[in-house]
Amino acid sequence: MQKDRKDKELQNENRRLREEIIRLKQYDQVTGLFNREAFCASADGAIKQNPHIRFEIICIDIERFKMINELYGEEQGDLLLKYVAEQLRYISRKEKHIAGNLRDDVFALCIPVEDEKSTVDHLLGIFSGSPVNAQAVLAVGIYRMEEEVIPAGNMCGRALMALNSVKGNDHHVAVYRESMRENLLREQEITNSMEAGIKNREFKIYMQPKCNMESGKVVGAEALVRWQHPQKGLLLPGDFVPLFEKNHFIEKLDLYVWEETAAWIRRWLDKGGTCVPVSVNLSRMDIFDMDVCSVLTDIMERYHIPSGLIELEITESVYAGQSERIIKETERLKKNGFTILMDDFGNGYSSLNMLSSTNIDILKMDMHFMEGEGLKSLGILDAILHMSKWLNLPVIAEGVNREEHVKTLRSVGCVYGQGFYYYCPMSIEEFEDLLLAPDKVDFCDGGKKRVESSHLLDLSDLFHKDTLTDRLLGNITGAVAQYSYDGTHLFVLRANGEYCRLMGEYWMSGSGHVDVMQDIFPEDREKITDALSEAKRSKEEKGAEVFVRKRKGASVLWLRIRFFCLTSNFGSEIFYAALSDETVRMNSIENLRISEERFRLAMEATRSVIFELDTETRTAYYSEYAQKAFGLDATVANAPEGFIEQGTVCEGYEETFRDIYRAIYRGEDRASCVVKAKMGDGSTVRNRITLTAIRDKDGKTVKAVGMVENVSYSEVEDEAK
Repeated sequence: MQKDRKDKELQNENRRLREEIIRLKQYDQVTGLFNREAFCASADGAIKQNPHIRFEIICIDIERFKMINELYGEEQGDLLLKYVAEQLRYISRKEKHIAGNLRDDVFALCIPVEDEKSTVDHLLGIFSGSPVNAQAVLAVGIYRMEEEVIPAGNMCGRALMALNSVKGNDHHVAVYRESMRENLLREQEITNSMEAGIKNREFKIYMQPKCNMESGKVVGAEALVRWQHPQKGLLLPGDFVPLFEKNHFIEKLDLYVWEETAAWIRRWLDKGGTCVPVSVNLSRMDIFDMDVCSVLTDIMERYHIPSGLIELEITESVYAGQSERIIKETERLKKNGFTILMDDFGNGYSSLNMLSSTNIDILKMDMHFMEGEGLKSLGILDAILHMSKWLNLPVIAEGVNREEHVKTLRSVGCVYGQGFYYYCPMSIEEFEDLLLAPDKVDFCDGGKKRVESSHLLDLSDLFHKDTLTDRLLGNITGAVAQYSYDGTHLFVLRANGEYCRLMGEYWMSGSGHVDVMQDIFPEDREKITDALSEAKRSKEEKGAEVFVRKRKGASVLWLRIRFFCLTSNFGSEIFYAALSDETVRMNSIENLRISEERFRLAMEATRSVIFELDTETRTAYYSEYAQKAFGLDATVANAPEGFIEQGTVCEGYEETFRDIYRAIYRGEDRASCVVKAKMGDGSTVRNRITLTAIRDKDGKTVKAVGMVENVSYSEVEDEAK
């Protein structure tokens, strides 16, 4: 009998070990999904067993997953992988749906083609309830089964081709086309020769001079790169840089360009030559994936390059996200003596707003908008040049390709230009010959003259009455005005059309003034007086901001005003101001405060507890009354884990409690459960928790309202029946 029992135990252990071996062979250890081999085998089986159904393979990749791992840690990265796996398991709960993990952060689904739309919609909204605080984005590639059935492994390969075509793009979904295979082969050719290209020094440095448009002389240069490919000939950056950015080889290429540029400058100086400042490019990936400040400082020291001879160009789009990492790295570089240029300024981002929060030395203005004709293009150019003057920034116009460009730029005070009108990119040898021509180079200029440089804003230029300034005022976004302040009265001297529409006032420069103080609420006038004094102390560097109310007909208008002190004029201070209408926001804030107070009073007056759930942060907010009733540590908790960790939910009810939150996070309208809970007074009761989703205008769940009701045992038993 004892022998039979031991034999049975041994058989069970053997069976368990065999199952574990099968599990290790078939399933990914982090996500618990089929691994590549098991997924392909299962997909092949499903396709073979259902010849009447047309299947497709969907491959999914978490973009920049490596960066997420580095920023948030591998533990958080694994948590993100598990979350995606959980979502794919939810999708593949249907019959004939199969989910797998091909490798690392690359997943796959095998589904009937007819289910594609609902599946893709779910995938694109997958991170709305992500537990990891990272701005993750999915790239999705689709291969639809053709009449000729091919192995699932090959289908995955083609879906991955489609996926790779959208990585790093604004479009996140692509369907496989045969042309992708041809493009992939071309890209693979280039990819296969990248490392050899660096090793064999096939990448050549070219220089494009920057010129002073007043003298026509060279004052600096930008280091560019060309690839002298052994089979394909001379390749321009457009032929390989986008691919290098996609596969992260751009970092090696940038490092190569920095080294080659520094090595050339050292050789040229050792020959007794004189050099103008040369700028090299930095990408977003350089800043995130390496310690650029240490790397560049090391290069400068190893080659003994004098400070100022190598400058750094960072594309405007890098600053668009206002990443704290980028701003901090820029500050480090400046402290180490590097000059920072913002490249491609004006190329599609909120440029004027961005300048106030970034610490750069020189603006490189993209001339693409000058391809249009008429006053609008000139007005934009005029506004940018005046803005640069206010910020005390030198400007280099790039893309100066025609004589008309030069005339226009000179008419609005721009000093420096770079483009084909002056010089095309040239080889190092040609650039050295140019440096040896003293009549063509100004080694003392340095390309850093401000636009009519002045420490204080020049009022005679800014507000004089001519068409140039009218175009400037008309093209500044928002309401702006010029004020005179005598210590009591704040007169409007000049303003743009948007100011008049906002304020509902007239102004007549020279023949009459409007005193702004008269319509400001009396209790807010002191705020304006204080802001004017602060603006006077700070000059144009920071200005001063104030929120005030004014009468506009029978209504009240909330204004946000930022004042900048320009100068004094016959006993009065002259101020520039930018204004915006904050009525809706300020009224919303007050209404929200009143609503929150009503909500708090309502919760404390009833035995039921109502709380708010923020689905994006997974945080629950509840009243002090609820905190005391449930014996919680604070009025905010991570949901659902925070409640469980604080011991509110009794043992054995944890998964029931978690399930209703999971339902809301994945998009369901309502979820409810009954759990046993420990109260603040030490008693144990049964509570019914109900969550109801609140959606935005696009149908996305943004919040949920929760209600907790104490229920008797009999009610629970009746519901169970």
